[in-house]
Amino acid sequence: MTWWIKECRDADCVTLFVSLHHTNRATMDTHQPVVLITGCSTGLGRELSLAALSSGFRVIATARRPETLKSLEEAGAKTLKLDVTSTCQDLAVFAAEAIALYGQVDVLINNAGYLQGGAVEENTDKENRAQFDTNFFGVINVTNAFLPHFRSRKSGTIVNISSQGSLLGLAGAGIYCASKAALEAISDTWARELAPFNIRSTSILLGAFRTAVAESTNLKITAKRIDGYDAGHDWVAAFNSTAGKERGDTKIAARKIRRKALPMRIAIGEDALEYLREFHARALESAEKWREVSTGTDVV
Repeated sequence: MTWWIKECRDADCVTLFVSLHHTNRATMDTHQPVVLITGCSTGLGRELSLAALSSGFRVIATARRPETLKSLEEAGAKTLKLDVTSTCQDLAVFAAEAIALYGQVDVLINNAGYLQGGAVEENTDKENRAQFDTNFFGVINVTNAFLPHFRSRKSGTIVNISSQGSLLGLAGAGIYCASKAALEAISDTWARELAPFNIRSTSILLGAFRTAVAESTNLKITAKRIDGYDAGHDWVAAFNSTAGKERGDTKIAARKIRRKALPMRIAIGEDALEYLREFHARALESAEKWREVSTGTDVV
């Protein structure tokens, strides 16, 4: 009977979920790694919880409305109420409560988030700050609440669910895209800062999947409308009209995240990989085109 968290020889790669080499799970209850996932009421968070349970993990599923987690509780998960925008003091209390459930947390998956729609100028300051409070600062504060536990154990994995929007700079969703780009930057920093503690960090650039992001609690459209921002208005309208018709299957995405050895950043989704390749190809092309302007700046 062997459980392990597999690591690639490349220091940037980690396997997020453990491998099971024994079919009698009943004998391993106290040895199963513990995964805590935020934003589990629907969509990817729910599917990640189910995927982890099917792998034999002990799962702590969280949501702002714990009544939405009943089916996960029936499937074997522990459930807790969590608002990622809570104060740092409240999050420290939450982390202690979560750790006490099993005596440990091995994997933290930061999945909670929502999309603020509207041109950047149309969004209010309150809307912009609220977007970052959930998608960026909430991730930092939740993670910081668990880092003392990870550091004391010299072990831990942090998984940050980002978006292909971080590459696209979408007109009509600029603040959302900015929050996800910031998330990827901090995720990369954690991978380097926390490596001496044997703590791993990875970010998932998620493509368009059939999640609940278009529901009222996950999609917020600014009330202000300024004439001329046609591209942004068209994108919001198109997003609403195609909700529920996205090409990605969250069940498949959850299984891929569960099973693969992943680098610091990885695109999950056919569209996300295509956008990632295009983004870096354009960046390299631009760098070469403007090489003469970029170079020759050293002190002589």
